Amino acid sequence: MCPSRVIDGRPGRTAHARLDHLVGRLLDRIEQALPLDGVYLALHGSMQVQGLAEAPEAHLLRRVRDLVGTSVKLAVSYDLHANLSEGLVAPVDVLVAYRTNPHWDLAPTGFRAGRRLIAVLRGEIAPVHAWRKLPMVLGGGTTIDFVAPMRGVFRFMRRLERDPRVVSASLFMVHPYTDAEKIGWAVHVCTNGDRALAEDLADRLADRAWAMREIPPPPMRDIATALGEVRTSRLRHLGPITLVDVDDIVGAGAPGGNTHLLRELAVTGRDLRAYVPIHDPALVAELRDVPLGTSRDVTLRGTPGYDMPPVSLRGAVIAARAPGDFGLLIRLDVGELRIVVAERAPLPIHPSFWASVGLSARQADLIVQKNFFHYRMFYALTSFQHIPVVSAGATSLVRIRDQGYAVPMAPKATLTDWRPSDLHLRRLQGSKGSPKPSVGSFTS
Repeated sequence: MCPSRVIDGRPGRTAHARLDHLVGRLLDRIEQALPLDGVYLALHGSMQVQGLAEAPEAHLLRRVRDLVGTSVKLAVSYDLHANLSEGLVAPVDVLVAYRTNPHWDLAPTGFRAGRRLIAVLRGEIAPVHAWRKLPMVLGGGTTIDFVAPMRGVFRFMRRLERDPRVVSASLFMVHPYTDAEKIGWAVHVCTNGDRALAEDLADRLADRAWAMREIPPPPMRDIATALGEVRTSRLRHLGPITLVDVDDIVGAGAPGGNTHLLRELAVTGRDLRAYVPIHDPALVAELRDVPLGTSRDVTLRGTPGYDMPPVSLRGAVIAARAPGDFGLLIRLDVGELRIVVAERAPLPIHPSFWASVGLSARQADLIVQKNFFHYRMFYALTSFQHIPVVSAGATSLVRIRDQGYAVPMAPKATLTDWRPSDLHLRRLQGSKGSPKPSVGSFTS
């Protein structure tokens, strides 16, 4: 389950009826498979649903637990951008998260969850859980797992799991565009029957994650500065420079129809061979039956309802791709500018997106991406410089930093300790500050 599209810096919520449909299908399939010893669910952890007071994943887990009973063991894996809450922890016996960013370890994460579930079923481990919620929404630089500064945190988790007493250790860097009331980074540690150890390690892991709060994302460029860097970059001769349209990240829920970058390229970037994806269903409908090779005047307005500046130009309709994941794609050439107009939100994380309309990624001077990380796995041998660009769009990190939250939130707020704001930890404290078992935690 993933977040929905972002509107004015806030995610559009999934309809309640859609959640009911998805949960109903899942419950039907589980019921048909009964009796069961265990259930494994692969969830995201940051979904939002209209009219639902609790996290959708918490709702789903409660419904599954009600169906299968307390004797059936339940394992769950989450995206490391999940927004952890009590309802996502309490019903489960095994909990693990992705360990990579960008996420390539989907199958390994499922394997880790499955092995631990089998160990619970065999009586080899008795999981107890401890988790902490941190008052921070941004930090950690690029947040990529294998480079500084986050590399040290991920290495620490792997070291923890080498201890035979530790079942799992997970970090959740939260999907920052989620409009849940209680949002923030979180950590989770599960041990084999040792609650004191779990609580201690959760504190230690939380301290390491908290130390990342003041490390900002990479410097963001305005569009004109980014284009200047492309022109002077020596790496441009090895492959296209990637401009990451930070404010229009489709992978984070934006619609992909921000026209600010396209407008600047049309005016001042005609000397650069630029590949630009743009969501504009109205223009797709207008060009759907235009013969290939035809030149005409067009106006790109981007995603309906987002009040993007219109971009008028004259281009040639060169290629079209039959409807697929992104709907109908139409390639429009304007001098050296290559625009791929998409019926649905475009996500060109693989070079095949461009190849489908007759373009070679290697022949571009720059490629505009609508994704923070995942594309890098597929362009590793193609693009060697990545420039984040701000463009006044739906997924603005500035808006995320400055908006209001239930508690003061780093990095906007200057906080020295995460503990006073960790509502979950405060619930665990006894009168003398000693931790109590988490309400709803399962000890097999």
